[in-house]
Amino acid sequence: MRRNKGQASIDSPSAKARRLLGQASMELLITLAFALVMLIPITILVYLQTSSGSEQLAIDQAQQSAARLKNIADTVAAQGPPAKATISIVIPQRLNSITIGSASAPGIGREIIFHVATSAGDTEIVATTLYNVTGDLSNYTKAGTYPIYAEAVDDCRTCDGNIIGPGLPCVVICPA
Repeated sequence: MRRNKGQASIDSPSAKARRLLGQASMELLITLAFALVMLIPITILVYLQTSSGSEQLAIDQAQQSAARLKNIADTVAAQGPPAKATISIVIPQRLNSITIGSASAPGIGREIIFHVATSAGDTEIVATTLYNVTGDLSNYTKAGTYPIYAEAVDDCRTCDGNIIGPGLPCVVICPA
């Protein structure tokens, strides 16, 4: 109703109902906005914790696999040629590459290195063997469990049989 000068305002029932509905809608919007403001930081924290958890899992799996490869290489080398063994290792998520022996030619060395991607950059997981090792696990970049064989040889060679260290005993680590 229209208000005239000097007259009391009288609201119609439908105007009051509209005002109350508008107030209820505004209260609901404020409540939802408050809940959303509280939910966003919690969601971010959960995401960050999950992300760092998957990084740590990848590092742990790489450490375990490097240790298993080191142990089998040392065991096979101690037995001498023609000793062989097959094991399964876990290739973690976030794995960039695996270096067996040395990255420089001819690839013979005493290190097994897993390169794992983390938020801080590339992390190297290193296991040092007692004997010379060489090999190629470059095909194993997808996460999973894979069979590996290690063989003690008198003439160090690649996985495909090419001799790279004549007269140099080593352990060849290759996909099974």
